[in-house]
Formats: sequence, structure tokens, C-alpha cells
Amino acid sequence: MAKQQKYTRESLIASKRYAEYQRDFLAAILAKPEYTLREADRVVREFFKKPKGED
Repeated sequence: MAKQQKYTRESLIASKRYAEYQRDFLAAILAKPEYTLREADRVVREFFKKPKGED
């Protein structure tokens, strides 16, 4: 299995991928210094209770 790239929480907060969310909320819920996109998506989805198919 290929190792997934990790991104800093700051780069995720500033990314277009999460532009629909308020940056303050993202900063609060993305507490670790680095995440894979899969990890960050899961944290954001769980916090905002967004169903998996609505990405």
C-alpha cells in the first residue's frame, strides 16, 4: 500500500477543498499538525455530520 501524502493543518485550512467551512471551525477540529486527505475529510465530516456521499 502506497503511503498517503500528509498535509499541514494550515495548508488544509487554507485549501479550496474546505473553503465552504469557516476557518475558525476547521482550526478547532483539525488539532493534529498533519493529516492525510482521508483523515481530514473524516474529521470534518464527523464534526459537521455530513453524509459521506455529499462531498
